[in-house]
Amino acid sequence: MIWIAAHAAQILTWASVAFAGLAAGLWAASAKVNLPVIGSAYGDIANLDPFYKAMKTVARLNMFAAASAFISALLQAIALAL
Repeated sequence: MIWIAAHAAQILTWASVAFAGLAAGLWAASAKVNLPVIGSAYGDIANLDPFYKAMKTVARLNMFAAASAFISALLQAIALAL
């Protein structure tokens, strides 16, 4: 029984490492999204659609990165509890 718990803790720890690496990769990808320059024309901001699309991509990548970091922390907590 002790061997099973130790083996499960090791598997959970490696899964936690994988999710932490995924989170880091997703945050790196979100930092590399090209945000277009916003031009203005006589006081009005022109053509915001590319900027909104880029910000939506950044937000989605950040959301998945935060979820991966949460899963990583949760797996570590479970591994410690075993």
